[in-house]
Amino acid sequence: MTKTYLIAFVLVVVCVCTGISQDEGVLTKKVRITNGKSFAFSTGPSFRFNNKSDYSPGLHIEAGYLTRLNRLVSIGGSLSFSKFNFSEKLSNSYADSKAIGNNIFQEEGGYEVYVVAMKGGNLNFFSAGFDVKIDFMPYKAENKFSVYGLIKPFLLASARSAVSASTYLWSANENPFEDPKFWSGGDFYETITAKDAGREGWAAKTEFAGGIGFGVGVDFVVSPKLKLFFSPVLKFTSPITHIKTNEFPQSRNGGYYNPDYPFAKKGFSTLSVALGVAYSF
Repeated sequence: MTKTYLIAFVLVVVCVCTGISQDEGVLTKKVRITNGKSFAFSTGPSFRFNNKSDYSPGLHIEAGYLTRLNRLVSIGGSLSFSKFNFSEKLSNSYADSKAIGNNIFQEEGGYEVYVVAMKGGNLNFFSAGFDVKIDFMPYKAENKFSVYGLIKPFLLASARSAVSASTYLWSANENPFEDPKFWSGGDFYETITAKDAGREGWAAKTEFAGGIGFGVGVDFVVSPKLKLFFSPVLKFTSPITHIKTNEFPQSRNGGYYNPDYPFAKKGFSTLSVALGVAYSF
């Protein structure tokens, strides 16, 4: 991850320097840039990207400020909020053998099978970023639209809600177990919460991390001071703790007897697709 940040920083420096030299190097007189500052607000869905954690698509909201350095490069800052809810459907391998996660655990050497139904574990991301916007064509006031690239290093606070679970006991006919439709039983076995010994990690938790985003966008000019934009952004974070049940094998000792279950501390990559409005002045 450190290497990724270093490469991204070098790219920012190269792009900014290139933009300045291309825009100003061959000109003897600078073009006056009107409405070179802007406030923007955007919102849209956010999705896991190359990320097999147990979370459904979420919501992304962002507000930012940009000031134009020249006809190619603008810089500024942004504040954003993203929310991802834990999806039991994604981890429910009892109901769907093709689920990306796992909630089935069998006693080693036995025929008892434990199915875990979890809730909670939702993620709220609060981030503050430094934004670099690089136009693919030099800015002109009369342009009705523009296409650009984005580089967005950021700091992140991740707030995860508490997790709890109910466990149900089934009896299989084979070990390893066969298709769950052949099991018998299904009686309630136990409840798991953060108050149980060894489950302190199931309590709500806040962590701080860093990351970087890369994106592209299109601006549509409505009036000299108002424009609409569309911008997908791919974000990578340093490791945070989140629910990722596919990290644990289908055995009781390797599964929810494991003190780390159901969490993994890894990067959480996302793809957000935002529609927004910007006011220039």
